Amino acid sequence: MYFAVTSAQMKTAERNCDAGGISYAQMMENAGRACAQEIIPLADGGKKVVILCGSGNNGGDGLVISRILRENGIRAMVVFVSGAPKTDCAKANYTGLERNEKLPFDDSCFEYISEADIAVDCIYGTGFHGTLPVNAVKALNAARNCPIRVAVDIPSGINSDSGDADENFFKPTLTLVLAAMKTGLLRPERLDILGNIRLLDIGIPEECYTEYSARFTDESFRCPFNNAKRSSHKGSFGHLLNIAGCMRYSGAAAMSTKSALRSGVGLCTLATTERAVTMLAPTMNEATYLPLPETKDGFISSESLEIIAGALKKATAVTVGCGMGNNAETRKIVEFVIKNAVCPIILDADGINSVSDNIDILKERKDEIILTPHPLEFSRISGLSVAEIQRGRIEAAKRFADRYGVTVVLKGANTVIASPTEVYVNSTGNAGLAKGGSGDTLTGIIGAMAAQGILPLKSAACGVYCHGLAADIAARELPREYMLAGDVIAALREVYRSSE
Repeated sequence: MYFAVTSAQMKTAERNCDAGGISYAQMMENAGRACAQEIIPLADGGKKVVILCGSGNNGGDGLVISRILRENGIRAMVVFVSGAPKTDCAKANYTGLERNEKLPFDDSCFEYISEADIAVDCIYGTGFHGTLPVNAVKALNAARNCPIRVAVDIPSGINSDSGDADENFFKPTLTLVLAAMKTGLLRPERLDILGNIRLLDIGIPEECYTEYSARFTDESFRCPFNNAKRSSHKGSFGHLLNIAGCMRYSGAAAMSTKSALRSGVGLCTLATTERAVTMLAPTMNEATYLPLPETKDGFISSESLEIIAGALKKATAVTVGCGMGNNAETRKIVEFVIKNAVCPIILDADGINSVSDNIDILKERKDEIILTPHPLEFSRISGLSVAEIQRGRIEAAKRFADRYGVTVVLKGANTVIASPTEVYVNSTGNAGLAKGGSGDTLTGIIGAMAAQGILPLKSAACGVYCHGLAADIAARELPREYMLAGDVIAALREVYRSSE
């Protein structure tokens, strides 16, 4: 299990690790060795390597990397950007560095750096805040054109907690994150400049993370389902009521229903307008249908409340909002469901938009609620700007979950799943999900899991993980530009096959 941490939380984990018998010196050795193993294949063929070191422990990591590279026949030159090592661990690794293995920090070294094949950034790590000093700017600018640029732990010039960046920050082609992901790197615009990201184990046991901002989902989130018995029947696996769609957005109803049907639920009833039922029923024989009265504009009418009330009594979970349209009729339906459902509710899209002006209604629920907003939808219900949300996604989702006692799925790259008791960051998915219908597909998966009796937080976290993993499987054969939500649903077969 990997964690997302602030710099203070990382220091606590390291302190706990040291107290537990793995010393700071050993952690530095493990970190440098792990990084060197990633760099060695890149340096094949006699490539010219330069390591930019700071005076702290990140620089000490660089000195270990230098030694391991030399032991493997790779000559790497070290440049001390901010003076000689100052920490005890870094000083210990300075011993043995020969004079001809380091460059003086003057104008001559900048030309050497700029001509290197591989530049390794070990200047600041998590210790950076504010603005870069002149010497660091000179070194980083010289490294800008190196074909391979490796950041160790975090690119110099980026604040590891907030993600705020100096304009001259190091722009890597590969980022080797040590031990745990730093929260500042999860800021969406930072993910785009980190190049390939590899999270490296440096030997800190999981129990040392007594403080953390979030945990990452992993392979254990792939198999949330209860084992089927020979005596099982469709009622054993729940009944999802999916209130979704209209004539204009019938695709949302179809995608959410299909993904639910492919995610283990025993019964899925699509409640939508009569005309939408007529259109969709021939394409989804496995679903059951609840035709509802519609407005003259083709949306579900609030005259359907009595019909919905009867259906709610049979449901073990209800999804509401996909493709319903944001209007007064939808608002009445959503508020009715929140007040009357005695099973978990998954609120998506127009379901979320409908309560944005009356968000305290969430406190009137009878059972658990999972909300699945994208950043703009979350802005409407939280009162935060999209920029504020994206700058601190984990904190924003956790505060909302705490305030209303709900589970929040804040969608986007590294989707955040937050409850009042725990926060996860998703580790799967790719840009192929940036298509219409992806959110509806996710809602169906989460709804199906909740309908089977899986607890809300686990339903949300496992649903997001499986949804992203299906996209990763689809991307093995399909270009991102070609992928559709239907391809993700088809790939669920491989996700769940491996969970057996």
